[in-house]
Amino acid sequence: MHEHKRFDDEAATWDDDPSHEKRQVAVAETIREAVNLNPHMRAVDVGGGTGRLSILLADRVASVVVTDPSAGMVKVARERIETAGLSDRLRAVQADLTLDRLDGAYDVVWSSMALHHVQDLDQLLQSVAGLLVDGGRLAIADLDEDPDGAFHADKVDFDGHHGFDRQRLASQLARSGFADVNFVDATTILKSDREFGVFVCTATRVHELSGDH
Repeated sequence: MHEHKRFDDEAATWDDDPSHEKRQVAVAETIREAVNLNPHMRAVDVGGGTGRLSILLADRVASVVVTDPSAGMVKVARERIETAGLSDRLRAVQADLTLDRLDGAYDVVWSSMALHHVQDLDQLLQSVAGLLVDGGRLAIADLDEDPDGAFHADKVDFDGHHGFDRQRLASQLARSGFADVNFVDATTILKSDREFGVFVCTATRVHELSGDH
């Protein structure tokens, strides 16, 4: 819960950091190239923070539900959405998708730098799989594996993942009902004189043909 409090506290000034903006622009561009978005698609943003990624991609889809566990982030996201004149198509809700159920069926789910904060990743991926229609697309941006935990070294209460091994993440996605898993390099983050790689992982939701799971 410490993390939610930290994000509540930092929400108002989060987008003031130019590195955050640079990262989201790079991620949005990579998702545009990797996923065939269209104006009929309904999207969900997992751990969407201030909604910046969804605002950048809003012109490519019909609607987006921006979810985040942090009340502070959701408040800022609502303000940003309104300022951008996108309230008719984008909405922000406070939700932790490992626990909270979202109504509806969606064509695409995207996420930027949120997964490494999620302890029960299998539960989240299964929840996301349940939101997607057959053939629905997933696009996740996150950190490459950082075995010595250098990226979050300054966060004493960090209890998430130190980046992701691409092969292991691909296996987790396959177990959760995804196929066509693919990785591309999106950008790098410079922190404490070190560069950390950020990937975009795309996958397709495949429902099994034989009955219920």
